[in-house]
Amino acid sequence: MIIMRHLCLRFILSAFLLLLVVSCDTSKEFSLLSGEQKNLSDYEGSWLVVNFWAEWCPPCLEEIPELNLLAQENGNIQVLGVSFDRLPNEELIALTDKLDIQYPVVATEPMPFLPMERPQSLPASYIVTPKGEVMGPLLGKVDRHKIIELIEKIKTAQ
Repeated sequence: MIIMRHLCLRFILSAFLLLLVVSCDTSKEFSLLSGEQKNLSDYEGSWLVVNFWAEWCPPCLEEIPELNLLAQENGNIQVLGVSFDRLPNEELIALTDKLDIQYPVVATEPMPFLPMERPQSLPASYIVTPKGEVMGPLLGKVDRHKIIELIEKIKTAQ
C-alpha cells in the first residue's frame, strides 16, 4: 500500500513537472492502423491513455486485456496503443490481431507525431487529461484499477 501511494505521488509529481516543461502541439496528425487520421485535440473532453508496448515485453502483454477492459468499461477514458518497435503497418496489424488488442493502435507508416517522448523502458503509459495536458510516463505494468485511481488523483489535484 505504501509503495502504491509512493508510486502514485511520484507519478503525479512527475506529471506536473512534465507539464511545466512540455507544451503540446495538438495540430499535428497521426494515423491509426484503421487508416483514420487523428490528432490529440480529437480526444479533448476525454481522458486518454497512451500505452507503449512490444511483443517481447511480458508485462506489456499482460496489460493488453486490462487495457481492453479499461476502454470498454469507461466511456470517458480512451486508450491508444503505440508499438515501441515501430513495425511496418502490415506486421503491426497481424500482431494486434494475434494479441487481441481491441483498442486503436497508432500506425507506424507514416511515422507518427505524438506529443510525448518515446519511453526508455516498457511498459510505459502516458495519461492525457481532457484539456490535452500530457502526464507521465508511468513506467511498469499497471491494471485498469490503478489507471482509474491515478485519473481520480489527477482530477483531485487540478
